[in-house]
Amino acid sequence: MACLADHAAGAQTAMVRGTAQATQGLYATLACLAAWAGIGHNATMTDCDFSSDEASNAFTLTPIGRIASDYPDKFGIPRQPGLASAARATLTLTPPFDDPLAVRGLEAFSHLWLTFVFHQSPTRWTPLVRPPRLGGNAKHGVFATRSTHRPNRLGLSLVELVKVDTRDGVTLHLRGHDLVDGTPVLDIKPYLAWAEALPEARSGFAPAPPPSLPVTFSAAAETRLLARRDGDSLRELIRQVLAQDPRPAYHKNAQNSSERRYGVRLRDVDVRFYPITTNGIDSMHVEDIVVASSPA
Repeated sequence: MACLADHAAGAQTAMVRGTAQATQGLYATLACLAAWAGIGHNATMTDCDFSSDEASNAFTLTPIGRIASDYPDKFGIPRQPGLASAARATLTLTPPFDDPLAVRGLEAFSHLWLTFVFHQSPTRWTPLVRPPRLGGNAKHGVFATRSTHRPNRLGLSLVELVKVDTRDGVTLHLRGHDLVDGTPVLDIKPYLAWAEALPEARSGFAPAPPPSLPVTFSAAAETRLLARRDGDSLRELIRQVLAQDPRPAYHKNAQNSSERRYGVRLRDVDVRFYPITTNGIDSMHVEDIVVASSPA
């Protein structure tokens, strides 16, 4: 709300200088309030975050659709796409972008690039961030990372296209994504392996995939899964997510880390788990799986 205070103060000062300036300040205050409250469907850069000169050069980006995802909450989402191939999602296009003509020929491609907005990340940003891959201690420039805390909150995800459904508008069925439920998508582009797969490229501080931990299930958790129609796919999703060790980086080396209990929400359940270290080997143990009591 700091931006509201700034605009309000500017409007009061402008009252003394002239009615036109006061009106401009009031409009800026109202625009900032609308942005803070999440009013409207456009992802718009405002002068709440940029100087007046920068705001005058801003672009208005309209989402073409939204994601319905296996990840109701940010916690637990793999930090890169493709790390949990069992993750399912749909992208439903919204008018006027839901014309089936707009996706004609898309089914010929197996993977897509999605440009989206990190809508649950703060609008404020800093030039240095702490990548979890480095234990949350070392700082890197934001543009040298894939952090969600970016100036324009834009994300890019490579996802598998499972099916294109045009029976009622346009819905794309996706797999292997890293998108939280409700994510606004700005654009879709087909992935071209011959142009965009560069295995010889340098990958900085992340030259290889993160290690995958073993995951075990208690008898109670197995019983819950057996009772579900989607039990097999849910078990695999849980295994793939927990194998990435979704705990905060600063918890992983804490002395009492094995005594902590964690919960991650996947689909419509809360998965309760804790870490185990046996003979120096870390693993994740699923203690129980319960139906979520309320939406994430």
